[in-house]
Amino acid sequence: AALPEAMRALRQMKSEAALLIGLADLGGAWPVMTVTGALTLIADTALQAGVRFLFRLATAKGDWLPPEAARPEADSGYIVLAMGKHGAFELNYSSDIDLIVLYDGARTACPSSDIQTMLVRLTRNLVKLLHERTEHGYVFRTDLRLRPDPGSTPVALSTEAALNYYETVGQNWERAAMIKARPVAGDLEAGREWLGHIAPFIWRKYL
Repeated sequence: AALPEAMRALRQMKSEAALLIGLADLGGAWPVMTVTGALTLIADTALQAGVRFLFRLATAKGDWLPPEAARPEADSGYIVLAMGKHGAFELNYSSDIDLIVLYDGARTACPSSDIQTMLVRLTRNLVKLLHERTEHGYVFRTDLRLRPDPGSTPVALSTEAALNYYETVGQNWERAAMIKARPVAGDLEAGREWLGHIAPFIWRKYL
C-alpha cells in the first residue's frame, strides 16, 4: 500500500507545483530561466523524495542497514545523476528526465552479497514512482538509456564499471553529455567524487 500512496503524493506535488509555475510564467512574473529552473527543482525534489522513500522501505524489510535511519540514502554509495536539460536546469513543461544511476559497492550498507540485484530493483521502483501513468497522471517520463552500453548493462551500474567503460570505449557524444551531469539524489557526495574521477574523460588534457 505504501508504493501507490507515494505515487499519488508525488503526482499531486508535481501538478500543484507545475500549476503555480505556469501561472508565474503566463503572468510574466518569472523569466524563462526561472521557470526552467523551478521545473528542474521539482524533478530534483521528486527524485530525492523517491529515493529516500525506497531506501526506507528497504530498511524496514532488512535489505538495507543505513548509518542514519532518518536519511537512509546518505552515505549509501547510490548515485542518481541528472543528464541533459535536467542536469543543466533547463527542463520545460513536457521534458523527459534523463538519468544515470550508479553505485559504489564499497560504500553500500546492503547486508546481502548481491548488492547489484537489490539496487537494480530499487532503481526500477524509482522509475515506476515517477514514470508510470496512473489515474493521477505521472511525475516525469524517465529515461535511463544514457548509461554506458544500455543494451547490455543493468539500470544501476557500479561506479567502477562505469569509469572503466568511459576510460576505454567512451564516445565523443558521451563526453559532451557528461558536461551537464549533476548528482541530484541518493549519495550526493559520492556523486560529486565520481564526477571528479571522470573529469579527465570529459575534459581531455590537450583541451
